[in-house]
Amino acid sequence: MKFGGTSVGKPERMHHIVSLVSKETEPAIVVLSALSGTTNALVEIGNFISKGDRASAKQTIEKLEAHYQSFIRELLKDEGAYTKAKSIIAEHFEFLYIILKISFSEALN
Repeated sequence: MKFGGTSVGKPERMHHIVSLVSKETEPAIVVLSALSGTTNALVEIGNFISKGDRASAKQTIEKLEAHYQSFIRELLKDEGAYTKAKSIIAEHFEFLYIILKISFSEALN
């Protein structure tokens, strides 16, 4: 089962996915695309970095990170699950912040 686009765009839609998957009687592989706007934001970040505009890249990263933090706060009511998700997100965004500190190259792009 693959879900993407608007089906993963809001926390309530993610809860709907859970109900769909939970109804399955056979084992299933579930694939979730990135949250809405993520791919475009990553392309924008890459473009800013390639132009040497690290300030705009940082601002876009911060905006995307805030979107993810808000999303999981609304999605996860269990404090343990929220803490774990917050840690995973922080780890991935740390990678983006590291990219801001290194020299741009086509390989990086």
